[in-house]
Amino acid sequence: MSKHWAGVLAALVTGISWGVVSPVGRILALRGVDMTTAVVLRTLLVVLLVLPWALVMDRRSLRLSPREGAVLFVYAVFAVPMTGACFMFSLKYLTVPAALIIHYTFPLVTLLGDLWITRERPTPLQYLAAALVTAGVWTGVFSGSAAEGGFSIPGILWGAMAVVGLSGQFLAGRVLISREHVSGTKLLFYSHLFGALIMTAVKHFLHGWGDVAALGLYDIGLIAAMTVFGSILGYGSYCVSLRYVSASTASHICTVEIPSGILIAALMSSEAPTIREIGGSAMIILAILLAAVPGGFVERLLARRNA
Repeated sequence: MSKHWAGVLAALVTGISWGVVSPVGRILALRGVDMTTAVVLRTLLVVLLVLPWALVMDRRSLRLSPREGAVLFVYAVFAVPMTGACFMFSLKYLTVPAALIIHYTFPLVTLLGDLWITRERPTPLQYLAAALVTAGVWTGVFSGSAAEGGFSIPGILWGAMAVVGLSGQFLAGRVLISREHVSGTKLLFYSHLFGALIMTAVKHFLHGWGDVAALGLYDIGLIAAMTVFGSILGYGSYCVSLRYVSASTASHICTVEIPSGILIAALMSSEAPTIREIGGSAMIILAILLAAVPGGFVERLLARRNA
């Protein structure tokens, strides 16, 4: 298997793994679990799981220069507070469909970031894929309830910060892994360590810890599932994908999270997806196929036909 297709496969694993997080998170929310608590426990659990493995298998990944520490702290800000927390804050002001419409415009921002930050020019098919992702999200997620709920300025601002966070995470991850040669273990460990410290402070000053004692084994099990699928498997394969494909390619392919999340939610709740969700998912799958095509493929194909 070529490096390109290895990166595509890893990005697919990332998106499918992240697709588990939304249905599980919804169950936690319906059970009254504070999402800040879930984020803190999830990040701490990642640190506790990765640290023993790193000590035995990859001790060099724990070494951290002052420069690396500063860069990884900034990356952690993109990955945990901005991507996760800001999206949750946007839900205070927006309906879930409206918040998701804003959130899943991040491949467009990442595509533009590829031009200015990583200097990796997207292919024409990736531009088309970006348009299809936007159309697919709008078709599959937008509903009358979103339109009736309206768009509030605070909600839009929180949602926009989450988009910047997720795009920044992909772009910074691409630079750190492919150019700075930061190992996936180091990126996974320190981003969650710094993220845990930040979110612990947020939890302490904004919400307190009174709710933690009320968590049951079922709640802990759900948070553990989010950790394994969303962080260990999801971020592990995410690091592999960014080693071989551009941030724009990876971000487009990771939108498989939407159809996989819809399918998993249907299986967990016995709620069949709507026609709009099926149609939107089909557009997203087509966009993924277009984004996965390596650069220069179309040109080589046309040249072969004309030869």
